[in-house]
Amino acid sequence: GAATMAAIPDKDKVTSGYNVAQVWERFAPLSFEQQNVLDLLSQPCSRWPFEEDQVEVAGKEESISGNGRESDEKHLVNNTGEVLTSCDQFVSAHEFYKWFADVETSFLSEREMVYTQYADTLKQQGAALNDILSTIDAALTSYDDLKLQQLKVKGRVNSVQATCDRLERERENLENFAEEIANKLSFFDLHQIETTGIKDKTSVVEMLGKIEDGIAYLTSHTQYLSSATYLTKYRALQHKALSSVKEYTQNAFTTATNVVLDAASTRNTATGIEMALLDVKFKAAVPDDLQKVIGAIQLRLSRQDYSRLMHDIQRFYSEKRIEVLSEAVEEHLMNYQSSNELPMLIRLGCAYLIQLTQMEYQLFRYFFPSSDCEALKLVITPLCTILYEIVRPYFIAMYDITSLCSIVSILKAEILDEQFGSEKGEALSAMRPVIEEILADVQERLVYSMQHYIRDEIAYYTPTKEDLTFGESKEEEDKEKEKNGEQKAADFTNLYPAVQNTLLCLSKTYSCLELKTFGGLAQEVIQYCTDSCIVASQEIAKASGLLMSQLFLIKNLLALREQLSLFDVDFGSQETELDFSHMRDHLRRILRGESSLFALGASNAVFQLIGNARPRISKTHFDSKRELEKKLKVACESYIMGVTKLSVEPMLSFITKVTTTRVASTKKALKDHAFATPSKLIEIVTTVNTALEDTLPKAIGKMKKCLDSTNTQLVLFKPIKSNIAEAHGQIAHLLESEYDSETIKMVPLMPPPKLMAILDSLS
Repeated sequence: GAATMAAIPDKDKVTSGYNVAQVWERFAPLSFEQQNVLDLLSQPCSRWPFEEDQVEVAGKEESISGNGRESDEKHLVNNTGEVLTSCDQFVSAHEFYKWFADVETSFLSEREMVYTQYADTLKQQGAALNDILSTIDAALTSYDDLKLQQLKVKGRVNSVQATCDRLERERENLENFAEEIANKLSFFDLHQIETTGIKDKTSVVEMLGKIEDGIAYLTSHTQYLSSATYLTKYRALQHKALSSVKEYTQNAFTTATNVVLDAASTRNTATGIEMALLDVKFKAAVPDDLQKVIGAIQLRLSRQDYSRLMHDIQRFYSEKRIEVLSEAVEEHLMNYQSSNELPMLIRLGCAYLIQLTQMEYQLFRYFFPSSDCEALKLVITPLCTILYEIVRPYFIAMYDITSLCSIVSILKAEILDEQFGSEKGEALSAMRPVIEEILADVQERLVYSMQHYIRDEIAYYTPTKEDLTFGESKEEEDKEKEKNGEQKAADFTNLYPAVQNTLLCLSKTYSCLELKTFGGLAQEVIQYCTDSCIVASQEIAKASGLLMSQLFLIKNLLALREQLSLFDVDFGSQETELDFSHMRDHLRRILRGESSLFALGASNAVFQLIGNARPRISKTHFDSKRELEKKLKVACESYIMGVTKLSVEPMLSFITKVTTTRVASTKKALKDHAFATPSKLIEIVTTVNTALEDTLPKAIGKMKKCLDSTNTQLVLFKPIKSNIAEAHGQIAHLLESEYDSETIKMVPLMPPPKLMAILDSLS
């Protein structure tokens, strides 16, 4: 008991410890977990002394309280146990508080050691971070300073760059200005061009360019001092340069010509292969820089001086080529002449000249690539003229139209159309004028021969006795055969010779002449042929009768008209004449003194003659084909009327007399007239019936024998048939109206069915 009392603290100490606990509780409140631990501790403390199993149980319960504070609670129990081992019991509250303060201090020191260490680590890391932040702040400050310096440097660089650019522009402007001044001054540096340009042929292109630039510059700047003087010098220099170029090209072509002539003297140059080899030698003998010189001239052909120079060069080139080729070409063509007729001579000669023209075209393009092919005519025309001079005497002496037409066909179809119309047309264009001239001369000769032929064989054709025996010795031909061109040509043999000659002449020359020329000749020949047929028909009428002459005229004019439809030309012409017929009255009044030559005013004879008596222009249109159709129509109508009269002439005369009697308005009956008695009427009808059964079939038979076309026969017979039927109809009407029934029975008038049967049998 004494020990226990000794261990109890003083009251003042307990009070102060209690006050400390209150302050502590107020400022350091316990958590919920701490309250639980304190409750666990308070239970065994209320039962003193502690039992070991309770301490262990308390330790076990404290271990279950949670993961977050498990280690701390075990440490407390252990410490309590240790304390209890050192002090078996508390005497006073002071000892408890002291113990509790020690335990708490030990607990807190052990618990906060990790946090203290972690806090120390954080402090160290915070200090390190502060150092890093200080370093970063220093780096940012340096970066800002560097950025400011960079902006300053950039501004200075831009300033320097702008200055450099400005200086570069100024330098370029100064260089351009200096170059421009040098260029302008070069136009006045005449001595340099004069001493280096003309003597050096290889620099002729540059020299000509400088001269042209100088002339152009001085021409556009006439305000400069002494520009006229320098311009005159430049023109003189240009003339000198062009003369030098001309001399240079002429020497080059002359040298090449001499080389070719030397080579040609040792071989036969008439063949095409040898001519090609000589062309190669001609190219090789020409200097290489000649093409550059000619090319420089061709670029300036718009200027008159260069155009004239190019013309002179091409003319000189043509003369040299003619000098090389003329003798060989003439020899070659003369060989053709000695062994061939004119058509073959023209074929071979043109073929040779075509080959030669193609080679010359290639050679011309080699030297003058951009020149017009018209300049090639200077070479080709004289060579082709050799052929023209050889063949011209031949066709000038020809009168045969067929031969002349064959030559025209060769020139037009085989040469101009086939050769010149193909892809080689441009190369052969230089040859075309001479071939067209030969063709024109042959056509002119053909026209002249046609005029002679028309005059001798058509216009003034004298028919023979056989020509006038129309219809007597001719047989009927096959009418079902279709008639083409050849068959129609074969049918010409049955026509009048003048018609045959006309159709043959027109058919041969249609494709050989210009349409206008052919139309004029065709009009003339048709007119002459028609007149010749009319004259022949008149002779036939004297020998064989009018109907045969009309059939002759119909047959020939119809055949002529049918054949003319094959020619697509205008057979008409317009003639203009001056009509002076009305001037006779004015001249007569002047001679009579009715109009005075010295009168003043409008009554003066001279004024009237000039004003009112001027010659009049009269235009007449003549169409030979239309005139032919008119004459054919007249011939057909005459034949129809002639056959009609041959058949029913008595009836027609009777009807005419009846019409005259009725016009006279006589009251006498028709049958009482002498010409209309029943006996006369019976005689008339009997005569007509005899003609219908005998004369008419013979006439129709001759028509069928003379005229080949069935359509023509029907066209002619149809109006004849109509006229006969109409005449019978009028007679029948007169019988019914003017005669009694007994007279009607006595008159042997053919009934209409029988009449139509007879007429149909003839058609």
